Amino acid sequence: MRTSTPVFVVLCVLGIAGSASAQTTFTASVGNVFGGDTPKKQGIYALAIGGGGAHGIGSELEFSDSRHFFDTTDGSRKGRMITLMASVFVAVPIHKVRPYAIFGFGFIRERSEATTGGIFTSLSNKDVGYSAGGGVTYQFAQLVGVRGDLRHFKVRTSDGVSFQRLLVGIVLGG
Repeated sequence: MRTSTPVFVVLCVLGIAGSASAQTTFTASVGNVFGGDTPKKQGIYALAIGGGGAHGIGSELEFSDSRHFFDTTDGSRKGRMITLMASVFVAVPIHKVRPYAIFGFGFIRERSEATTGGIFTSLSNKDVGYSAGGGVTYQFAQLVGVRGDLRHFKVRTSDGVSFQRLLVGIVLGG
């Protein structure tokens, strides 16, 4: 990906946010996945675009990628987890602080590789799942803020992957 692409996307989002009465937001976040089916705490990043309407109800579309989700310390398993979730949230604006609850439904893709006794296996699984959680946004300027977000993810099947995710991000717009 070219370095000018993210700058262009941010400028477009800010342009849209200004013309939509500052309701559109772009959020770039980093954090960790942990618990559930991840062998150990791993890094993750996420990009989201969304917006709020009247009464603190809004929606967002979020892409996240944990490139080392399944990696074990002994190197016997490697893999990544990618999600694309459409979510609905309810925020309670209290001056510059906005706590929120969020629920999403979308795609979860697992890619993993394992080596056992010299035998190499590769697995790619695409499925749907959900996320549920909450967080808080603090707007320290009119169009800039920070956000902390904690969510639980689960693939819809009973034996599907589940994990928790904690992110901290920069919010532009809103």
